Amino acid sequence: MKHNLVFFKMSFLLILLISLTKCSNPKTDEIKPVLINGEPRFIIGSYHNPNDLVELKNLAENGFNLVWCSADSDVLDMVKDAGLNAWLNTGGLIDLSKDQNKRKEQLTELVTQFKDHPALAVWEVPDEALWSLGYPGLEFLFYGKQWSEKQQDSILKVLSIAIPEKAQGIADGCELLRKIDPLHPIWMNHAPRNTLSQIRLFSKSADIVGCDIYPGKNGVNGHNELHNYRMSSVGGYTDIMQNAAPNKPIWMVLQGFSWDFLKLKNPVRENLDPKEFPTYKHSRVMAWDAILHGAKGILYWGSYMVSSKSLFWNSILGVTKEIAALEPFLLENELKEKIEIDPIQFTSSVKTRVASTLRKHNDDYLLVVLQEDLSQAINVSGLDFLEGKMLYELTTDRSYEVKNGKIRVWFGKEPHVLCTSLKYDVVHESQYPLTWDDKDNFPLNEKN
Repeated sequence: MKHNLVFFKMSFLLILLISLTKCSNPKTDEIKPVLINGEPRFIIGSYHNPNDLVELKNLAENGFNLVWCSADSDVLDMVKDAGLNAWLNTGGLIDLSKDQNKRKEQLTELVTQFKDHPALAVWEVPDEALWSLGYPGLEFLFYGKQWSEKQQDSILKVLSIAIPEKAQGIADGCELLRKIDPLHPIWMNHAPRNTLSQIRLFSKSADIVGCDIYPGKNGVNGHNELHNYRMSSVGGYTDIMQNAAPNKPIWMVLQGFSWDFLKLKNPVRENLDPKEFPTYKHSRVMAWDAILHGAKGILYWGSYMVSSKSLFWNSILGVTKEIAALEPFLLENELKEKIEIDPIQFTSSVKTRVASTLRKHNDDYLLVVLQEDLSQAINVSGLDFLEGKMLYELTTDRSYEVKNGKIRVWFGKEPHVLCTSLKYDVVHESQYPLTWDDKDNFPLNEKN
C-alpha cells in the first residue's frame, strides 16, 4: 500500500509539473489548468471562509471548489467535509530576506504540519506582496507632495534595493517549501499596479499568478492604471498577468463587495450606494472577460462583508453556478481558428473589441462572445460544421439557428454564452435584478 502511495504521489508530481511548464510564448489554451487531487479543474474560489459546514456546502453546490483556510486542522476537515478544497497562506514566513533562520524553522513547521492534509490543494504567498512593499504610502508621498528631484530619486533608490531583495527572499522561501512539499503548487496574487518588470521578477517564484481587479461600479478610480475603467479592464489585466508570467496558469480575483464598505468608516445601509455593488450582469461580464482572456480560475474577495443570504451575493452565486456547469468545456482546447467574428458598424466609427472562445466537449459545442467596448451586432461565421443546428443562449430564452454557416447576435454588452445543448442551462437571468435600487432590490436585502 505504501509503495502504491509513493507511486501515486510521483505520478501526480510529474503530471503537475507538465501542466505548469510549457514552451515559451504559448497560446493560452496550451497552458493547462491546475490539478486538484490529480484532476484538472477550472478554479472557482472564495477568499472568505464562513467556517460553517452548511454555508461551505452552499458554496460547493453553487460551483465553488476552492476556499481560503486558516492553518487549522479542524477548519481544513470542515472544508473537506463540505466537498471543497483549501488553500493556505504562508504569510511572511515564506519571505527569507529577513530573520532567515527563524522563518525557515517556522515555514518548515507549517508546511510539514499540513502538507498531507487531504483538503490542501494550494499554498499562497502573502497577498499583494509586491504592492505591499510600501507602494501605497510611497505613491502618496511621491506624487502628493512637491518633492525635489533629489528626494524623488531617493525614494526610487530605496525601492530599487527593496524590490529585488524581497523577490529573492520569497523565491528562497518557495524553494524551501517545494523541498518539503513538492506536490502542491504555489499561488501569487498581485495588485493591479506595479511595473511589468517588477511583476515578472516576483512571479518567477510562483506556479500560479494573477491579480485582483475591482472595477464595478463607481470605485474604479485608483484601483487600476489602465485607461479602460470598464468591466473589461478585468480582461486587460488578465493579459498583463499572462505577459508577466508566461507559461503559468492565471487566476483572477474578482469583486465580491461594495467599494463603500472600504471608503466609509461606519458603513450602514442608509449611506451605502447600491450603484457601488456590481449587479449580476456586471459580475457575469467580469467573470467571462477573465475566462475569454485565458484565465484558468476566478476567485472572489470581499464577501466577508456581506451576508450569504443577500441578493448581491446570490447574484454572484448565479455566475459561479453557470461557469461550474460549463467547466467540461473550459478544460478543453480553444477552437477559435474555426470561426470568424465581425462586429457590424452601424452608428459608430470604430468596431468594438470582441473577446470569444469556441470549445467542444463530447458532441457539444460552446461558443462565447463578449463585446468589450460598444454595443454592436456581431456576425459569427465559419459555423458550417453546425449548419442547421440550434445554438441556445444560456441564462436567456434566446436561440439561434445556424444558416449558411453563420449567426448574428445583437443583444448588447453582455456575454453571449451559446451552447448546442440545453442541459448546461442551469441559471436564468430573470432571477436577478438588472440594476440595484434602495428599495425592493437593495443589494443587501436577503433572498427569500
